[in-house]
Amino acid sequence: MKKMSTPVIDVKKYGGKQVAIVKGKIVAADTTTEKVLKSVRRKLPHATWRDILLVTVPEGTTVAYCV
Repeated sequence: MKKMSTPVIDVKKYGGKQVAIVKGKIVAADTTTEKVLKSVRRKLPHATWRDILLVTVPEGTTVAYCV
């Protein structure tokens, strides 16, 4: 099995969205998984399910401090 490379994802741009990564590049982003997968299938019709990494990006960063 190949090791996938994951790019740095900008939280300001993709926060609260689903992101599809193929070969280390973000190829689609939207609010629902269904829309993201349709977009990936349009852009890369020969991509297999093993090639697509779906990631949910949190809306913001949270920092927890231990007091």
